Amino acid sequence: MVSMRKCKEWAQPFFRRISPILFRELLRFLRVYYFFFRGNKQKELTALRVQTRVGVKHLYNAFAHPKRTVWTTMFVPSEILFAMGLYPFCLEIGAALFAGLGQSSHGLLEAESYGVPTDICTFHRSAIGHTFRNLFPKNILQVATTTLCDNNTKTMKICESVTGKETIVIDVPYEADDYSVKYLTRQLEDFTHRLEEITGRKMNHASFERAIEYSNKTREKMLEVNELRKNPYCPLPGSNALGFMFPGFLLIGSPLSAEFFSALAAELREKIAENKKNADKAHPKDQIRILWLELKPYFEVDFLTKLEEEQGVKIVFEETNYVYWDKLDPQKPYESLARKLITSHYNGPLERRIEVTKKLAREYRVDGVVVFSSWGCRRNNAAVPALKRELNRIGYPLLSLDGDCVDDHNYMPGQFSTRIEGFLEMLRGRKAAAPQREECAVGVT
Repeated sequence: MVSMRKCKEWAQPFFRRISPILFRELLRFLRVYYFFFRGNKQKELTALRVQTRVGVKHLYNAFAHPKRTVWTTMFVPSEILFAMGLYPFCLEIGAALFAGLGQSSHGLLEAESYGVPTDICTFHRSAIGHTFRNLFPKNILQVATTTLCDNNTKTMKICESVTGKETIVIDVPYEADDYSVKYLTRQLEDFTHRLEEITGRKMNHASFERAIEYSNKTREKMLEVNELRKNPYCPLPGSNALGFMFPGFLLIGSPLSAEFFSALAAELREKIAENKKNADKAHPKDQIRILWLELKPYFEVDFLTKLEEEQGVKIVFEETNYVYWDKLDPQKPYESLARKLITSHYNGPLERRIEVTKKLAREYRVDGVVVFSSWGCRRNNAAVPALKRELNRIGYPLLSLDGDCVDDHNYMPGQFSTRIEGFLEMLRGRKAAAPQREECAVGVT
């Protein structure tokens, strides 16, 4: 496990060159990241400490090397950036990490003071505010995709007015057909050429192949972890797994991501074997199994931990960790990455996401589904009624929790507790009635 003393040693050469105020902010940033996934020392998986170490290492590189740092939004293919020796810094992930610092309100107020509308996603609003506050690492350019959120390109354009750096937009098509793949493949090739012009670094074929290999290794280990999580004795808490966007998306294509998921898969396999020997304690029979959609609050709040540790709930899987893409072909890297972007269940028609959700509910044998509906996210909130209708149709109740991932002022603990308790009571009632229904069916037969 990386120590704070070691974090400071890494940071000192860089911090000597910046202002005392920014020094304090960034040192606190690294400290919070160190504790971000820490949880209970007595219970946490060792692999989560590996995640902390690789995350801090990447963040330090991003802050320390401004001529190699590229600001991104979610789904920008990090494989291309790592292949060229560049460091991606995702604005949404940065907003989440600074939420853990208690800095969200400052970022949101700063954005509002510059006229940024208050009805847009707080991930983007706070990211814009932190940009104006000069808290993000210096960068050489910005890159956004059109996947997931319309605010991606708008946010980057506002940031461009602060950084003075060019913004590149990757337009991801809606339909998953051959024409769309060719269209996006050409864009990714042009994106690489533009990166070469701006950074002065050349794309090396061997380096690109290596990044694709790391990406495939990460995918392989993610699939292994996802399969292990189907085991009732798997000890991984969903509250921790909801933080895997960092290694699973931002760091993919680097050895750091492959290192973390390899460590996690090995440890889960070992822990499952141990837990089977202590079956009664490791696998309570009345446990409620939940599939989690969307994200979670990233500011300091313990409702997920209490849900799992005190209320007999196990978040068995999250849609953010679903591996939807095929193995990448190192001989056709751009085409493979194009297919990966287009076939995401967050891209294209809503039916694609609904089918993935139903598939996960069945595979992980869940009792119910919870979607965290972050205020301001029109994409998700508009999808909730259709998701609820289709899941109810096949027997999976859905609870939509209205809150915010970044702004703690939109967190209402009383309302959360009331709605969760009511939902769990209903699920326990259904669970208790199920054996009785089966007995009746057998008697009739």
